[in-house]
Amino acid sequence: MKRKIKMRMCLLTIFTCIVTFYATLAASYKTASIRMEIDTMRQASLVAAGIENIENLDEDEQKRYLDAVGKSDRSRVTLISKDGAVIYDSNADSSKMSNHLDRQEIYEAIHNGKGEASRTSATLGHQTYYVARMLKNGNILRVSNTTDLVEDDLKKAFPQLAMIIFMVVVLSIYIASTLTKRLVKPINEINLKKPLENDIYEEISPLLHKIHAQNNKIDEQFRKMYHQQVELEAITSNMSEGMIFLDRNLRVLSINNAAKKLLSVPKCEFIGQSIISLNREQGFNEKLKQTVKGEKTEYRMTNNNNKHLQIFNNPVQVDGKIRGCVILIVDISEKYAAEQSRREFTANVSHELKTPLTSISGYAEIISNGIAKDQDIRSFADKIYKEASRLLTLVDDIIKLSQLDEKAQQTFKFERVDISSIIKKIRNNIKVYADKSKIKIHVISKCVSLDCVPRMLEEAIENLCSNAIKYNNENGNVWICISEKDDKVFIEVKDDGIGIAENDKKRIFERFYRVDKSHSRIVDGTGLGLAIVRHIIQIHGGNIDLCSKEGEGSVFIVSLPKEQNKNQ
Repeated sequence: MKRKIKMRMCLLTIFTCIVTFYATLAASYKTASIRMEIDTMRQASLVAAGIENIENLDEDEQKRYLDAVGKSDRSRVTLISKDGAVIYDSNADSSKMSNHLDRQEIYEAIHNGKGEASRTSATLGHQTYYVARMLKNGNILRVSNTTDLVEDDLKKAFPQLAMIIFMVVVLSIYIASTLTKRLVKPINEINLKKPLENDIYEEISPLLHKIHAQNNKIDEQFRKMYHQQVELEAITSNMSEGMIFLDRNLRVLSINNAAKKLLSVPKCEFIGQSIISLNREQGFNEKLKQTVKGEKTEYRMTNNNNKHLQIFNNPVQVDGKIRGCVILIVDISEKYAAEQSRREFTANVSHELKTPLTSISGYAEIISNGIAKDQDIRSFADKIYKEASRLLTLVDDIIKLSQLDEKAQQTFKFERVDISSIIKKIRNNIKVYADKSKIKIHVISKCVSLDCVPRMLEEAIENLCSNAIKYNNENGNVWICISEKDDKVFIEVKDDGIGIAENDKKRIFERFYRVDKSHSRIVDGTGLGLAIVRHIIQIHGGNIDLCSKEGEGSVFIVSLPKEQNKNQ
């Protein structure tokens, strides 16, 4: 704007100077012409008076006078007789000049005593102004001047006039530049954040009021957007699920930390980058291409940390057009593990139930068909009884696990009990079994009270003790140690038996998992005992740890809080 104002002011100044220059020339030319005509008339009168005063002189003297007059000035002096013949001319040879009776100024002088005319001279070839006077002797005096005199005067004045015009133009440019700066400076210094506080031209006030209103509207919209962004960031940053927003070209608009963690990518800036920089799986990207075409898609994948992810892709439509998509990433590892566990549990239950049922069915079929001998019927009945007992035990353990799995829907009654009394009862229960296996039981206990469900805790510790006897060597030992530290009670069940291999430690608490992979029946058991123990300990808010070395024995360490929530 500043440049345009300056340029237009300079052009206006130059145009004005040029017009003024030519107007001045025209006025000067006209003024000079009028002055020339007046001077020519005055000269004609003076020369006529002079000639009449010397008319008594001879012809040579008159001629010298006329020569003197013609040379003394730039005017042309011509003397013409009554019949139109040229007697004398100061600028030309009179003998070669034609008759002048047809000249307008001569005609007027003969009839009116004086005359004047303006035309191009046939002798000199220039625009000429003529003034003629009738003398007393009848001759006619003519004095003339050409416009060259005026033009010569203007040419002499032209350099000075041009210099003045140039100085005016330069001064005008400087003034235009200065005025433009002064004019634009207040506009450039307008505080657009507080437009109404500016002391500026009155003509700009409506614009400033509009800017003020627009600023208020923008600030309000910005505040709303900021609050929405803060809320969105607060929500997405605290989500355990991953959230990614993409544009229609699958470039990242927003991504939360959960998404970066689940996709196993660095915590760096991905805004504006292609989704390929986050995950290069072909299936994942093909699903996204379908999504930006308007189709909802799902995809399952496993990340670098072996976590199972469920990915939901939803298109975003604005005014009926696809503008991008939203990706929701859910960690379904626990769900996947639960599904796997349920499948394994179902398979194991089917296997564990099928074996005793097959035996029972087989023996019963032999007896019912009368194939069994009388002396074998008792043996078969005994085997049927044992398999049925094992089946009942298995069903009972399954029911227990089912009940423990639903502990959140149950209310357990906790009591304040001395743990030594529970240990004493357990020792009495397993003594016969231990003596049969020639296992010695050692109890290191002191009076320690804690909140528990006595029946459940007794079952859990007795299960650990039974396993210590079952998987021990003949003439082995089992130690039951009770200790306390701060607000926790520690129960250790230790044996010097066969121990547990390193690979089996992680799975020892799984349902139906047994160290003997073939589910050998040499050692009785359902494979659910330690799973039940773990659930009982968890219900009491405790933990169970295992330390074992193959061939050297095992130690199960149970830690329990002394006090429980009374509303539990």
